[in-house]
Amino acid sequence: MKKRQLRNRVRELRRQGLSISEIVRLTNTSLHTVKHWVRDIVISEEVLQNSPHGKRYRAQIAAAHVSRVKHRELRRHYQEEGRIKAREGNPLHLKGCMLYWAEGGKYRNQIMFANSDPNMMLLFIHFLREELTVGDNDMIVNIHAHTTNFDEIQRIEAYWLNLLSLPVSCLGKTSHKKGSKSRNNRLEYGICRLEIHNTQLIQHIYGAIQEYVGFENPDWLG
Repeated sequence: MKKRQLRNRVRELRRQGLSISEIVRLTNTSLHTVKHWVRDIVISEEVLQNSPHGKRYRAQIAAAHVSRVKHRELRRHYQEEGRIKAREGNPLHLKGCMLYWAEGGKYRNQIMFANSDPNMMLLFIHFLREELTVGDNDMIVNIHAHTTNFDEIQRIEAYWLNLLSLPVSCLGKTSHKKGSKSRNNRLEYGICRLEIHNTQLIQHIYGAIQEYVGFENPDWLG
């Protein structure tokens, strides 16, 4: 089938109410191409009401909405857990949450804390272990090294793992770039990024931050 014929076929299937994934399967066309070809097509209400494909599409939209609402309420519950914990007034919990507010990545479903300061990293991992009971197996360490020398990169990786008392199995990706010729103008141990992929814990931190400081941030809830 020629490209123009294929494109017309794809667009016609979309007008009939077929989902993107169904069109990809039926026409053996890439997902990117299908999305590009049908990006301007709005499925009519008549199709949604009467076509079997339209009905399936409506069901998918409804299911997606239910899922979004469910997970948003779950995140709200996790934030409330953080608020409750904040009311206990534990100094380490306060320090860890405030440090994350200042330096941490603001993602919906994961903790991501990056810094070159070993003392900040030590404080934050102490907070994770003591206040959020995060185990070593749940932590991923990614490092950005300011060198391309293999031996130096290994030394930097060992430095952060030893400092944070983490096993080699926690080591994720190490990226690197050529450093400055002057050692005074570069970070000797690069930047360490600690990641924990856990929605409950990041939302706990968000809830606690809002409780400690006394404000609301709906963007964190999603």
